[in-house]
Order: sequence, then structure tokens, then C-alpha cells
Amino acid sequence: MSDKQRKNDQLAHLLPIGFALALIFIVPVCAGGEKTGKHLFILSGQSNMTGAVKAAFTAHVEEQYGKENSVVVMRMKSGRGIRFWVADYDQPADRGLTEKKMTSNGMEYKPLLETALAAIKGQSFDTVGFIWMQGESDANNRLSEVYEESFLKLAGQLRKDLEREDLYYVIGRINDYARSRPDNVHWKRVRETQVKLGKTPGNAWIDADDLNGGDANNPDGDIHFPKDGAAKLGQRFAKKAVELIRKRPARTANKTKSKE
Repeated sequence: MSDKQRKNDQLAHLLPIGFALALIFIVPVCAGGEKTGKHLFILSGQSNMTGAVKAAFTAHVEEQYGKENSVVVMRMKSGRGIRFWVADYDQPADRGLTEKKMTSNGMEYKPLLETALAAIKGQSFDTVGFIWMQGESDANNRLSEVYEESFLKLAGQLRKDLEREDLYYVIGRINDYARSRPDNVHWKRVRETQVKLGKTPGNAWIDADDLNGGDANNPDGDIHFPKDGAAKLGQRFAKKAVELIRKRPARTANKTKSKE
């Protein structure tokens, strides 16, 4: 047997060992459920989804996955009910939204989608998450009965338009500043609905009752979060998103990618 043939036989014998050793080092990384690719996070909602929330959220996910693997986009609009994101919104019976008002249904969805698509362009993502902080307007305007179906329509439309059936969401439950109001039934119902939605498999909700300020003169706090509360909200959203990502099975196909 020539020296060359002997070396080839030795290499052939060592390859299975090398492959096995590689698996020893690689499998533990994957076993925890954490992805190795890029992650897209879409933040949206009304006035409590602020720049401070985005900044704190981004800092945390970049720490987890690296700046090059974390894409965070935000599209928010103050004072808007969920109907502004849902074109086929069905108002509760006898609520009295005029036909003129109903023409604004869904007007915030297109810019939200365009923001997400612009981020996707030319990139692939292992996960896509929808981070939602909204509901105060629906509670104040007595529209809580249709909040659940409206949010499911919104999430479903995003999954369809982004071609990501595995899109997950994290909902921030509106805070408890209205707990002492005698007419807070709709506020309570929106909060309960958000928890229900957040408990569905693969999704989550976060508590924000301790983030809206408050003191001896104003024990219930305010409808809006102060800047430090908003930053903590962003961190809390990010930690929950990371937790969900770690629990998700590895994707092997159909990654989000620009068609261009």
C-alpha cells in the first residue's frame, strides 16, 4: 500500500470521529432553542409605544443576538383604537361609530406593513415577532367587546402579508390607572382580553401596572408611562420575546426573505 493510500484510509477513519466531535459542540447551542440567524421585531401601538420603548427593546435584543442579527422597526400612532389597524373592523352593536369614521379603519396598517417589508428587503429571518402596546382608546371609547376578534384579524393579516404563519406576538396589557373609576368595565375587559390573547400557545403578554408612576396623591398612576417606565416596558417586552424565541423549534425552511 502506498503512503498516499495509507493517509487517505486514515482520514476516512477519522472523519466520523471529527463529525461526532462537531456534534458535541454544536448540539448544546441548538438544544436550548435559541436560533443562530436573524430576528425581526415589529413594534406597534398607540402613545405608550414610544421611542424609549424601542430604544430599550433594541439594546436588549442586540445584547442577546448581536446588532447584525437584530432588526427592530416601529410604527405607532397616538390616540388610535385598534380599528385603525384593521380594515374589516366590526364595531360593537349600537356603539354608533359613523360611516365617515369607519372609513378610517385600517389606515395605520399599510404604513406598518411597508415598514416591516422595508426591513425584510434582502434579508432572511429565523423569527418574526409582533410587539403590541395598545388598547387604551378602545377601553375609553367603550369598544372592548370586539377587541379580541380585531387583534386576531390584525395578527392574521400580518402573517398572511409577511408570509410568516409562525409570527408570534407579545401584548402589553394596558395599565391599571383606571381601576378606581366606577365606569371602568371596558378597561377591565380589554385587560382581560389581552391576557387571554397572550396566553395562547407560542405568544405572551406582559404586565405594566408597576410602570405608570403613582404616588400618595395619585396611587393609581397615569394612563401614560413616564420615560423610565417606558424604558422598563421596552426591556420587559424584549425579555419576553427572547424567552419565546428560545422555546421555538428550529426553522429549516420558508424563512422570511425579500422577493427582490
